[in-house]
Amino acid sequence: MEVALSAPQLLPEPQRRGTPLPLSQLVEESRSNASIPNHLLESKIYAKLKSNSLIQAEPSELHFSGFELGKDYIKILKLINISSEVMNIHIIPTQTKHFQTTYTKKYRLIPGLAYTLKVRFWPDEWRYFYDCVRVHCKGEENLLIPVHAYPVIDDLHIPPHIDLSAVPLGQSVSHAIPLRCSSPLDFEFQVYVIQPHEAFSVHPLTGVIPANGEVKIMVTFSPLQYETSQVTIQLVIAQFNTKPYLCTITGSSAPHLALR
Repeated sequence: MEVALSAPQLLPEPQRRGTPLPLSQLVEESRSNASIPNHLLESKIYAKLKSNSLIQAEPSELHFSGFELGKDYIKILKLINISSEVMNIHIIPTQTKHFQTTYTKKYRLIPGLAYTLKVRFWPDEWRYFYDCVRVHCKGEENLLIPVHAYPVIDDLHIPPHIDLSAVPLGQSVSHAIPLRCSSPLDFEFQVYVIQPHEAFSVHPLTGVIPANGEVKIMVTFSPLQYETSQVTIQLVIAQFNTKPYLCTITGSSAPHLALR
């Protein structure tokens, strides 16, 4: 059962359009909210992630990955009482203007129950945004829930395996791996050859995927003897919270292929 509720409380939050800048220059400065006790915001340390012995945050951080300008996005954050006691906590919401945090204030939080927070994000430019929700817990480490928002490439499709057709000795075959971007931003990329083979060449190893455009990675196989060979590459895109793509390319050569 929920505890007694008061009227919903709206906690208000504390611009440019152009070419993207380095990440360190793209974080908007926070500003204090007059409705939040300044001593909690300015005199306390908020560094503990995910949970302490009283409160657990689900999820431990919020990601608005990929967005369109002018649209609103909402993520749900739950702060769960994982202790055996009824308690009161202080929630310090997001502080920058692109995020807004709302929740219903409870007088006391019963064990097993939670505050449900709605974090709203509305972007007005293509860049990386950062904010956080802070939770002050009496006698415990204070919690920090990071909030990230960033553009991403949604239309990259890198196959984990590519099999090339068999090639006679002295000849070669090439395969193009397209890197497409439907975002209005350029994204740098880098290719690492983590399992090389002398029969393969890969280029380019670095470059830029143009905004709303495409670039290709070319893999060329030139067999040196009759065998099956393979090379493994790792593609890394310069975007926040990125995960590398692995791809293994296999090629082969056998006698009498030219006659066939």
